[in-house]
Amino acid sequence: MLVVKLAEEKAALVRQVAERDATIASLRATLATLEGTIAALQSSLINHANDLELMRRRLYGAKSERGGTSELQLLLGKFLDDKEQLTAALEKLVDDTTAAVDAAGNPDDATPAPDASPSPPSPDAPPPVTPPAPKGRRDLWDSKLPLVPLRLTDAALAARGRFICWDETRQLMRTRAEEKILQILVARYEITVAEEKTVLATEWPKTLFPKSLLHGSFIAWLAVQKFLLGVPHYRLEQHLEATGAPLDRSTMCRKMEGLGTALHGTLVKAMLHDAKTTCGVLSTDATGAAIQPGPRKGGPKRPCKKGHFFTIVADCDHVLFHYTEKHTQEAVAALFEGFSGFLQADASSVYHLLDHGPPKDGQDAKGEIFLVGCWAHLRRYFFEAAVCKYPVGLRGLQKIRDIYKADNALKKLSPAARKRDRERLVVPLVDAFFEWAKASARTTPGPNLATRALGYAKNQETELRRVFLDGRIPLDNTRSERALRKIVVGRKNWMFYGSDVHATAAAAIFSVLASCRLHRIEPQRYLEELLRVMPYWPEDRYLELAPKYWSATRARLVVEEVEALAGVVSVPPPPKPPDAVVEAAIPVAS
Repeated sequence: MLVVKLAEEKAALVRQVAERDATIASLRATLATLEGTIAALQSSLINHANDLELMRRRLYGAKSERGGTSELQLLLGKFLDDKEQLTAALEKLVDDTTAAVDAAGNPDDATPAPDASPSPPSPDAPPPVTPPAPKGRRDLWDSKLPLVPLRLTDAALAARGRFICWDETRQLMRTRAEEKILQILVARYEITVAEEKTVLATEWPKTLFPKSLLHGSFIAWLAVQKFLLGVPHYRLEQHLEATGAPLDRSTMCRKMEGLGTALHGTLVKAMLHDAKTTCGVLSTDATGAAIQPGPRKGGPKRPCKKGHFFTIVADCDHVLFHYTEKHTQEAVAALFEGFSGFLQADASSVYHLLDHGPPKDGQDAKGEIFLVGCWAHLRRYFFEAAVCKYPVGLRGLQKIRDIYKADNALKKLSPAARKRDRERLVVPLVDAFFEWAKASARTTPGPNLATRALGYAKNQETELRRVFLDGRIPLDNTRSERALRKIVVGRKNWMFYGSDVHATAAAAIFSVLASCRLHRIEPQRYLEELLRVMPYWPEDRYLELAPKYWSATRARLVVEEVEALAGVVSVPPPPKPPDAVVEAAIPVAS
């Protein structure tokens, strides 16, 4: 009986131990779950704090694209809440600066003490550079603007003595623009043909807009006002009504659509083909825009859909805009079909279809597109991390700043010389940056802004290094982003485009005006003269009318015919090709 009783007690104890172990395991699982929840909440709290700091920075601080924010300012912001850390950081900064000065040479050996008498200058020493004195206001005597004389005389003084000279002063003035009515009189003649009298009229001049209410000069003014200055049509309607030349906005819209459609299928098409076939480096970016939906029978009104404007900056030749309904790989592939060379863009996945990787040994690189990264995009990730007080962000900004500083010193060199000096001066800094980024990625914990910046550097290393394969490629893609500002201004001022056709026409007008600005051509005068010349120009020579070639083309035209308000324009023969055309070889990406 005792043995049985002991066995029962032993079994009960075993059950109690098992239940205790199960309870402990359950509590440990609950504790692990709670710890995971706490970690997730802490991570979410950090992310929300980072988002709040970035929003505060975007609202009240300098934007990331501005160059006024230095790493020292971000360092001060990092330790602003802790005076001891701030003092230590400043002392370290002073020590580092002193050490750098000592490494360059002892300043006490070259600089006399404040109480020492200065030594006389050497006769062989160059004269001291004196900063130029301030010139005050602009000198209007050097201006090329038309001069309007105004002579002020006094009849009483003139009667009492003789005239000696004029006291002259000049002021910048502006006269009110005037809208006028152009009266076109076409002569008719009665002539005798085969002993019979008949009436013949002078041939009407060709125009892009037959029987139009508006002259080409007015259409050019409307295009510049809206697509260059960002003035919407309803404001132009108010302005014209106040000046005594009322014009409804619907007429303006139709004329702008007609102008853009005519430019899209002729001049802009030729410019795009020239960019894809002759330029080795293209920069591109895209932004969205609201497109008004078409009419709908019955039911509620439909909201605006989203379209996309691409910009293409082709070396220093053209600035082009292209509208697509979808921001997809297929749309990008169709846009850049026929291009061979380097395409600089952001890290959007829509461009991945274009990049087929480096060719095999012995394979021709013709037809290949090599994606090139943007260092400005990389800098923005480290900037956001630095704003949110991550040391990795501050260190990354310092390294990227050194890369920009070394590369900016080589901007004025030829592409070949710039590529050679980049490999000697800039590429070592780039190698050191990526080595630091890889080492920091292994020691930086958790998903946050710092790891996101390091991850972007790791994923885009191949594309970012391709910048140094050609001396024509800039470090960043900001030139295409600057071109997109016109689209953004329009998006704020007139909110939406009337249809896909209107957006396509607007893209063509944007292209012509942006290219005029690139080549420093007065856009309104260019458009006015272009509308005079285009109806007579051969279809296979539209590229000669592009802003890049307009100065040379206009020099071969008859000046009186181009500057006339209407009339026939004589087309000169095509320009002679150069004796030798040397095509720049596109280096093979590796």
